[in-house]
Amino acid sequence: MKKIFWVASYPKSGNTWLRAILSSLFFTKDGIFDFNLLNHIINFDNPDKYEFVRSLNNSDFLNLHELDIISKYWSEAQKRTNVNKNFSFFKTHSSNVVFNKFKYTENENVLGLIYILRDPRDVVISYSKHLGKSIDETITTITSKICITKSGLPRGNPYPILLGSWDIHYKSWQILEVPKLVIKYESLLNNTRTEINNIVNFFNKNFKFNLNNIDKKISNIIKTTNFKKLNETEKKFGFNENPFFYSNKKKSSNLFFRKGKECQWKEELNKTQIKKIEDSFSQTMIELGYLK
Repeated sequence: MKKIFWVASYPKSGNTWLRAILSSLFFTKDGIFDFNLLNHIINFDNPDKYEFVRSLNNSDFLNLHELDIISKYWSEAQKRTNVNKNFSFFKTHSSNVVFNKFKYTENENVLGLIYILRDPRDVVISYSKHLGKSIDETITTITSKICITKSGLPRGNPYPILLGSWDIHYKSWQILEVPKLVIKYESLLNNTRTEINNIVNFFNKNFKFNLNNIDKKISNIIKTTNFKKLNETEKKFGFNENPFFYSNKKKSSNLFFRKGKECQWKEELNKTQIKKIEDSFSQTMIELGYLK
């Protein structure tokens, strides 16, 4: 029954970067990344996972764009999903919440979890670029406890997900009773090799996964998944998970892999904006070492 390994995060926290690392680790012989590998770790919250609803209740199928309706089928969609061999990785930005008595995910459906976490002061900058909204609007979004967003590729008909606030999102995934690994974006940025080794050890300890040529793999992963390389590749070929991919806008500010730096907030946020984020999340930020 345990089919799913979640790769979960709040938006713009490094989920796609982590997917690049994981896909290179598990689905290549040499660790060399290319964008096609991301197809091994796709977004779960897409319409194709809910096609089965059509035969169960056509009225509900036509209204899956409503959170009241789609939440009824979260668990069943996960039970029915096809996996490679014993399990598959799936990306999600949903909170692991209960909505109308329906849980987003349940222990019996889940093999494990990696959660990637990022300083919310930096999240808001990257997310504002992603959404095409102002910093102030995006601060309102990430501090909203009932924030609902869309998930899926830029083209198509994505379904709603309950995102919630940055702190609720993080806490909601910690209650899942499965093997889990929390990775800070900042640690992955500054100690990439150490964090990839932590991932390898996590899978070895909890699932007895033994990967071959691991040192060579990790070296190639670091070379081919760093932000400079990802940025250059996106500039050359584009990236279809970028919401601006299908538009005619070619500005560098619209790139998915934009900067990949930490502490951008010190230069880009004003004192009022910083205070609003820190006041909203002070307890969680202190617990996580983002505030003293």
